[in-house]
Amino acid sequence: PCDDALDCACRSHDKDCANPKGCSSKADRKLVVAALKYAANPINRLFRPNTVLKAEAVAVGISAAATTRKR
Repeated sequence: PCDDALDCACRSHDKDCANPKGCSSKADRKLVVAALKYAANPINRLFRPNTVLKAEAVAVGISAAATTRKR
């Protein structure tokens, strides 16, 4: 089971990246949206500030990586 919505989104992205052709830009977009949604949630910002920082970092990193995807 997932720890939270961000964990579920990361797991889904990992499964997509297990494809022999690598990660897809569609899965990247889904992860970025989920990470930004998680980071924007006021409850998370208040009670899970460290995880919010990780979510923001995931969004930035995956956005950059998405430009290199072949599928």
